[in-house]
Amino acid sequence: MKVLVLVTGGRGGSDFFQGLLDGHNEILQIPGILRINNEFKNLFKNNDSNLIAEKFIKFVPLIFDSRKNILERHNKLGKNKNEYYKVDKKKFINHYKKLSQSNLVKNNSSKINILENLYKAYYLASKRPIKNLKAILIHTHTVEYTEKLFKFENIKNCTIIHTMRHPINAICSPIFNWLKFRGGMNFFPKDLYFQLDLAIMGLKRLCKMNREVKVILLENLINKKEMVMKDFCKIYKLKYSKSMLKSTYFGKQWWGDQISGRWIGKKVHNVENRQNLMLRKVFYQKDLYYFSTITKKISEIYFKKNELNFFKNKVYFNLTPLKAEILVWKNTFKHKKIKHILSIPYFYIKRIMLLNKLFINNYKLPYSIGVK
Repeated sequence: MKVLVLVTGGRGGSDFFQGLLDGHNEILQIPGILRINNEFKNLFKNNDSNLIAEKFIKFVPLIFDSRKNILERHNKLGKNKNEYYKVDKKKFINHYKKLSQSNLVKNNSSKINILENLYKAYYLASKRPIKNLKAILIHTHTVEYTEKLFKFENIKNCTIIHTMRHPINAICSPIFNWLKFRGGMNFFPKDLYFQLDLAIMGLKRLCKMNREVKVILLENLINKKEMVMKDFCKIYKLKYSKSMLKSTYFGKQWWGDQISGRWIGKKVHNVENRQNLMLRKVFYQKDLYYFSTITKKISEIYFKKNELNFFKNKVYFNLTPLKAEILVWKNTFKHKKIKHILSIPYFYIKRIMLLNKLFINNYKLPYSIGVK
């Protein structure tokens, strides 16, 4: 079975894209992120199928009762935003035990096969067929989790699908939204550096993993959805379905996560004014020149005629504080987080030293799905 590993850029739309694949009878997935951490690795430390299934339930509890998935708003699905989904845990355990016994007979119990059986058991417990499956989608979400996945298991026949947006938006959107979300209580210097590094270096790091990489641009996913999804199906030899034009989970409309503060599908008035407000809030003009300079290749190839390409002046290094850094520092002092306050100089120097034109070498950019 083909393995597709889904990774996002800054607010790059991976959850939205995953929802477009919901209900496709040739794609195997669970409705959420697979965090590759020690708890995940512990799933594979014994051969007891019952114990593996029970550990998996504890590892990803939200996929068994979406009422608890408040952040991703899986508790507010459907037309009237009042639906959710539940999957019977006992049925899941029983299905996994049967599948794992079949694997033992075939002498096929690699980590990826165990994970595949866990996903299949979830489908069967959800009353979904597994007969026509051609691909498994593993949503690792971050570059770091993706690196850890490949270190843990040398997966062959694998493609990384990277959802991303224009670099300026990929920097601006998460900073703007995370500082608003819950009063900025989850956004400090290390989180800012994570978002900057992801937007600037994320794709390069994925391309160094010795795997096939394909890109899906969020702008195309919104404006040219049918073209993107048809091209995706053509590449991976999947049947195209019109259901792929609507982002759902368990067939129920998904409205986006809490962080954006908006509902997907709801018409946004004055989009241009909102974008300009975000840019003014997060960037000085010199910051825009700086980020445009160090991400120029991505912007020129994927976003040729875009109003966010600020190429007028070249700024290879930016030694002065970014407006975003000042905003995050103020937020850190506001919340009186001593550990994060002490980290301010470290991440400031790290940004100057590592996120500049000198360290961003040229590399071949992957194919963008849906672009002729």
